[in-house]
Amino acid sequence: MRIVLAAVAVLVVAAASGCAPMASPPPTVAATPPEPSFRDQTQHPAVDSGYLDAVTAFQNGDMEGAAALFELAGQTARDEPSRRRALYGLACARLLLAQDEKELAKARNLWETWRAGSPPGGDGEDPKFMAGVLSQYRPAFLLKDMKAACDKECDKRLLEKEEEVRRIIQRQVQALEEIHREIQEKKKGLSNY
Repeated sequence: MRIVLAAVAVLVVAAASGCAPMASPPPTVAATPPEPSFRDQTQHPAVDSGYLDAVTAFQNGDMEGAAALFELAGQTARDEPSRRRALYGLACARLLLAQDEKELAKARNLWETWRAGSPPGGDGEDPKFMAGVLSQYRPAFLLKDMKAACDKECDKRLLEKEEEVRRIIQRQVQALEEIHREIQEKKKGLSNY
């Protein structure tokens, strides 16, 4: 079970890191100054501030806020690449927010909508990065359900084994009582002589 949880954690981290595309690659610098935040990259003309706010919220772990901001950025985008980037971010945020099968299905539909409209290589987002991961993706609520089912199955098996052990012990006790009776009868028989 720990292996499954570790694998899921790796997939979630991979999904989260793949869902926050950079507008442009960070500049190469000889010294290693502090890494600039996504917000500092506003020089890129195709990235608007609403999208940058959404990415910042996403990176800060505020998936609800990020989803709302990505949705707004998609609605107000002036060009198709900007709408695609916003839809990509929205799909990723919704995948991470999914708490049940219905929400997961909606998030996957957003993902498929984005994937279908995204040209190969895209604008920094490429469906190939996440397509394999998404097919194997199991959100936390499914893992809780799987754990509950495993716990229930373990409890059932434990009860079955306890019942089996109880029956075996009961048969052994009956056999010992029978042996005890036979010994008592033989003792009576010997004392009568």
